[in-house]
Amino acid sequence: MTFDKQVEEAKKNKLKARITRDVVFIILGITFLAISIVMSVIEKNNEENKNNDNNKEVITTEKQSD
Repeated sequence: MTFDKQVEEAKKNKLKARITRDVVFIILGITFLAISIVMSVIEKNNEENKNNDNNKEVITTEKQSD
């Protein structure tokens, strides 16, 4: 293999590695974004349920002393 062919092969391998790296980072970014959105929706639902529980009427009774 001549030096020129080795350089050409190295460039191809480097390009493949860059593309692979970029694809992996894009997939990870989309995954973390999706997880973040799902967690915020779940947190919002939990907060709404908590607010509904706080709005319930509380009835207290006092014991009368004899």
